[in-house]
Amino acid sequence: MLPTLRLSFLAVLATCASSFARPSIFARDTSLSEALETFECRCGTSEFLSLPHANITAWEKAKQCSSYKLIDARGTAEPQGVSTVFYPLIENILANISGGVSLPVEYPAGPAQNTTVGEDFVLNTINEGLYHCPGQKYALFGYSQGATLMLRVLNQLDRNALSLVKSVILVGNPYRTPGKFSSVNETGQRDHSNTVGMFTHSALAANTNATIPHLSSDIDRSGKVLDYCLAGDGVCSYNPACSCQIPAGHLSYGLVDTVQTTAFEHVVSRISEGGYN
Repeated sequence: MLPTLRLSFLAVLATCASSFARPSIFARDTSLSEALETFECRCGTSEFLSLPHANITAWEKAKQCSSYKLIDARGTAEPQGVSTVFYPLIENILANISGGVSLPVEYPAGPAQNTTVGEDFVLNTINEGLYHCPGQKYALFGYSQGATLMLRVLNQLDRNALSLVKSVILVGNPYRTPGKFSSVNETGQRDHSNTVGMFTHSALAANTNATIPHLSSDIDRSGKVLDYCLAGDGVCSYNPACSCQIPAGHLSYGLVDTVQTTAFEHVVSRISEGGYN
């Protein structure tokens, strides 16, 4: 069972989510396909992105050696702290596996989409852990711009460091590419869609030889990564027919039980495993 969030947090989030809820899916005379089509072009509000954010683990403790670290990178415009979409997930993992800490990435998360500072933060944390905290495990989480950040981190870690990264959860990935084993839908099942992320589309439109941040074949096939994309999230699944600045689906990951549950199960199972893989 996922933990119950503080009432004040849920009340504000529910208010922000009301503009992109999916009541039509459950309407008696509306087909599922018609409902999803309507939902895919529904715009969301960015209000919830600026909700007060907090750390789950005290900063001093988060920097110390532990059994495992949950490192999350928030999305564009989210204040410093644990991302809204990951807060209940990370809180639940820590409550179910002892010895872990939560460490949100320190980086601007600004509109310029410059993730360099955040990449260095994660790389330094893991590489220093190899020497000072032998055997410490890691689970990485990236939302939107944070997903871009984690893609770039994974391509810079050496084999020893990668062996300690047990799980990677990406949501709303703007550089999503088709054909990946790690690409999943809201139920955690493999997504065979041929659509691409918003930034992948724009990069390829400008230059067919553009370098796109993506998972290497080895990491993609390792079973470590779940890259979620919800129906209606035009950021990870570009839809030229939808002109929303922020698609409704892009804001919904923290509210979808199947995403939270399957991601929780993935992280817990892999953090609990022994050995290096």
